[in-house]
Amino acid sequence: MLKTLSIAVLAGVLSAGAASAGMLNVHNPNMRFDSVSPALTELDAYFVRPGKPVSVDRVREIQLGASRDDVASLLGQPVRMAKNGKAWDYNLKFVTAEDGEIVCQYKVLFGNGNAVEETVWRRPQCRDLVIGRN
Repeated sequence: MLKTLSIAVLAGVLSAGAASAGMLNVHNPNMRFDSVSPALTELDAYFVRPGKPVSVDRVREIQLGASRDDVASLLGQPVRMAKNGKAWDYNLKFVTAEDGEIVCQYKVLFGNGNAVEETVWRRPQCRDLVIGRN
């Protein structure tokens, strides 16, 4: 019982520490990403979701503490910004060997010092591609 409690307390402390320290490449589909729906002009139109072509290596260059200018130079301007400027949304297109192309929704969150505090992926496949799990 004591061992189980200690492990639970330790896990809580580690989670709290990670949250306050910031995180990169988190997967969270519930982080207010816009829903994507095709704008079809014909019933048989090919479904294409637009995304900015970018290399995985460029996304890997984004680090905690990076400035807005750093992010913009690596990824360009976001497709959407929060009114307070603290969240930038991107639709990024990666070329993959397995799928051909994948469009990924990516959110960059800035802290009070206008530095990257967290990055979030909507889809786990996208996060895994960037952190090298596939």
